[in-house]
Amino acid sequence: MALKDSFLKSGQYLFRYRGHLPILFFLIILPATYFFDYSFLKDSPVLVRFITISSICLFSFGHILRAIIIGSSARHTSGRNRDQQVAHQLNTTGCYSMVRHPLYFANFLIWFGLLIYLANPLLGLLICAGFWLFYERIMFTEEQFLLLSFGNQFEDWARSVPAFVPNIFLYKKSSNRFSIKSVFTNEYPSIISTLTTFLILILARRYSIDGALNWQWNDAYLASSIFIFGISFRMIKHRTDWFKH
Repeated sequence: MALKDSFLKSGQYLFRYRGHLPILFFLIILPATYFFDYSFLKDSPVLVRFITISSICLFSFGHILRAIIIGSSARHTSGRNRDQQVAHQLNTTGCYSMVRHPLYFANFLIWFGLLIYLANPLLGLLICAGFWLFYERIMFTEEQFLLLSFGNQFEDWARSVPAFVPNIFLYKKSSNRFSIKSVFTNEYPSIISTLTTFLILILARRYSIDGALNWQWNDAYLASSIFIFGISFRMIKHRTDWFKH
């Protein structure tokens, strides 16, 4: 099998199951966290606070960016599909005027923000490398689909816009009307996933430091907030017409 065909086949598979990436994430980080020496954090409350705030700010920014992208992307496009490639038109304005794969860049910010909380440089490098290998194939597959769908229009856009790292100087205002309903419909499961992951990392790192699973009131507040947020949005989505366009 040619390398291009191999990339395409693996990319199609990974695209379909990209939502399962957090499972692989936990299989790697939980053992790594358990065996990592966190003694340097015990007597450094300022460092602990800095790491925590940096982590929260970065993954929050990633979600804000995802919200902007999803809310301003055209319906039935590659920016909002879940299980298969869909592109009735090519997104080239808004965040897509700065980078070809803004959602994956936002995902990286979220993942990196969570990794910062673990304060494990070697694990961070390993996860970042795995992230790139995973999404590189997905991006390749998506671009092959867009090339077949839009031909020269895609090639012109791809030549001038970077694939993964945004160039803010290329920004063009989105030509689509922002939809807050699209944001809530598509993003609330992702927010729940990130907050749940963050809570698990809090407990895992604390267990590694203290040698015991010390449940605190802050953990209970966060767990309750996640539960209430998830139940509320699920009820709104399935029992009302608010999310319908």
